[in-house]
Order: sequence, then C-alpha cells, then structure tokens
Amino acid sequence: MFTIMNNPIVWWPVVINMPIDGGETSKHEVSLQFEILTEDEYDEIVVKGEKAILKRVIKAWKHIDDIDKKPLEFTVDNLDMLLKKSFVHRSFMVGYLNAAIGEVVKN
Repeated sequence: MFTIMNNPIVWWPVVINMPIDGGETSKHEVSLQFEILTEDEYDEIVVKGEKAILKRVIKAWKHIDDIDKKPLEFTVDNLDMLLKKSFVHRSFMVGYLNAAIGEVVKN
C-alpha cells in the first residue's frame, strides 16, 4: 500500500564522475540526503537555478572527504565550494532528479 507523505527526506546514492587525464573519468559513489520537494515547490524554485534547488534540497552527505582524506563536514560553505565544481554540481542535480522520481541510475 502507498501512503502519501509530505516532502520525504531520503538518503540517495550519487555517482560523481570526476574528469581525469586522457578523456576518462574517475567514478566516486557518495550518499546525499535529499528533501524531495513537491512539484509546486520545485516549480517555484527552479526559476532561481540549479544551485538554488540543490541548496534547498541537500540536507547532509556521506563519503565525501576533504583534501586530507578526512570526512568533509556538511556546511553551507562546503556545499557552496562543491557546487562550484561543474562535475559535482551536475552529479548532485542528476542524483536529486533521480531521487525525486525514485530511479536509481548506476553509472
């Protein structure tokens, strides 16, 4: 049975495809905690751009390390820093859209 709920918050696998030499990518699976917006909320915020959406829906993360290979704390500043990297930004957006429709895509 399906039970309706308001804006579920879910942990979701996201694959970051980091560019490396030779036209290749290095794949890194992380977990992001997303709040799944209603369609009306999404439509309202989408006009502000993808970064605004991601800042609204990402609540936490796992398996993301800093330069010293220590867990990177989830903060607004750290999220801003990661979203400046195009390959991270796009991976997070694809991850959210997949979570929003309940589709796990393995890369």
